This record gives sequence, structure tokens and C-alpha cells, in this order.
Amino acid sequence: MTDKAQNDYDQASASDETTAERFSILVCTDGSDESFAALKYAVRIGSGTDADLTLLYIRPMDQGLRMAGLQASLARENMLNWGLELPGTKALRRARDRLVELEWLSVDWEQTITHKSVAGDPLGDNVTTYTSKEGRSIALKLHVATTIAEGILDECERGNYDLTIIAKSEDDDAAGPGHIHPETADRVALEHSGTVLVTRALEESHGHLVCVTDEESSIRAARRDAVIAARCMCPVYLLSVASEEEGRETAARAIAAAKSEIEAAGIRPSGEIIVIGDPITEIVEEGKKYSVIVLSPDASRSRWRRFFSKTTTIEVLKRAHNSVMVVR
Repeated sequence: MTDKAQNDYDQASASDETTAERFSILVCTDGSDESFAALKYAVRIGSGTDADLTLLYIRPMDQGLRMAGLQASLARENMLNWGLELPGTKALRRARDRLVELEWLSVDWEQTITHKSVAGDPLGDNVTTYTSKEGRSIALKLHVATTIAEGILDECERGNYDLTIIAKSEDDDAAGPGHIHPETADRVALEHSGTVLVTRALEESHGHLVCVTDEESSIRAARRDAVIAARCMCPVYLLSVASEEEGRETAARAIAAAKSEIEAAGIRPSGEIIVIGDPITEIVEEGKKYSVIVLSPDASRSRWRRFFSKTTTIEVLKRAHNSVMVVR
């Protein structure tokens, strides 16, 4: 790759450097219906003029693309207009068309195409970026990686997004080689250092159930989610679980602290819930009523606070019937 090509690609990929003041959302897509529901939710969260959106499709390395007549130079053309149905192009094209239908992308936006060669793969990494006159951007990224999970995690860290959304689809045959398996979605939520929303059977307008402890990191996370929820006019409900009756007072303090922090951001919680029982069971059961269950993993070793440990987050991600957001 020439120095100029590398510079162009880096500028297209490093949205955190060029749009640091804007709210940035990454949506990981695989062409499944669940991923398009996630895209619609991203548009709702990003409503307004201050949000940039990136759609990412990861395909495994090579994927049988070493065929006669397919050269790396082909990748420098507009991937969405190729006559060939290369892995990922169909999903990204559908996503682009859906954004036009939702009036979040206009055909008159400026378009930029960039390409980065990847050793051992003829297609490499490709980015098509649309930019509005007001400066809002939508980037469609077709990247290659050793595994889907590694590719998504690499983009998460490189892009430094405010929110990553990844669909948890059970349909293994719906999206081809870039299919995001449920285990991949859970891994991204657990390993990424930022905030991740794992969508499953996503139903809008039922609000966010924010699970809190009296740990400072949990209170801060509650405020962060409330700010995100406010972007899409989603009500916020606070939940604290005590394993035993004697923990009720501590749970009440956690609720009060989270409520105070959220109100300081100009947002009023819509409800407060304290329950006694097994934290995982109670969170999953109570969470059925809401669009999103919100967790903030805590490294504390305190007996009561430990219910927001990584283990609890893993179990909630596995057992929840609906979407789960891990806030950091």
C-alpha cells in the first residue's frame, strides 16, 4: 500500500480522532433480521445531528476468494456496486438501503471509498464513508480477520466508540460466513473495555432496567446508561438485588445513590425496584419486562457487591430472554 492510501484508510477508520466530540455508535452486522433490528435501535439512539454511525461486517480470512480473475485491485472500487456477491457486500448494501428508508442517510451525501491490503487475502479491508453537509458520517466497513470475534474486538478498540451494538442471532444459516454466533456476541460484551449492547428479541419502548450496587463504578455506569437511554426517549428503571433480607438497606442506599446521580444529569428515573433472592435469577426474571437489562461488572470482592462480578454478567448474558447492555 502507498503512503497516501494508508493515510486515507487510517483517516476513514479512526473516527475517534476526527469526531471525538460526537456520539459514535458501532453496529456489528451479519445480515440477519436481528442485526437489522439492532441497526434500527442504533438509529433511534443516534437521533439528532450529533451522532456518527459505523456498520461493520467481519468475514473470516480468505473465505475461498482465491478465484480466477479476482484481484486485489478490484477491492479499490465501490464494494457496494460490485456485480459479484462477495461475502459481506449484500449485508452492508441492505443496511445502507435500510438507513435510506429510515431517512438517516441521503443519496446526496458525499461518498469516500478507501481500501487497505491484507496479506494473504485478496479482498482486504474496505470502507465506504458517507458524509452529510452538516458533518455527520456513516461508515460501512467490510473487514477481514482470523475470527469474527477478533475482528470485532479490534475495531471496537481502534474506534473507541461510545456504544457498540451486536445482535445475538440464533439463526446460523441466515447470514453466511460472517454470521455472529451467540458466543461471539457474549465474548465481545465481556472482553471489550467499552459499553456493549447485546440485542436479542429486541422490542423497543419498554425501557432500560439498570441494575445497581452502592459501588461507585456501578453508580457512574447507571448515569452513563441513563444518558444513552435519554437519547432515544427510553425510560430508566433502577433495580437492586439483596441476597438476604438484611441486605435490603444496602440495596436501598444503592438505589438512592444511583437516582441522585441520574437526576444530576437532568434525567428522572421512572421507577425503583428492590428484590430479595438470587441475583442472577431475579435480574433475568425482572428483566423480561424491559427492552434492555443494564449491568456494570464489578471487580469488588465484597459478598454483596460480588453479584455484579464477571461471572454474574456471563450468566445473565446466557440466560436473559431479551437484550443486555454491559456498561463500563
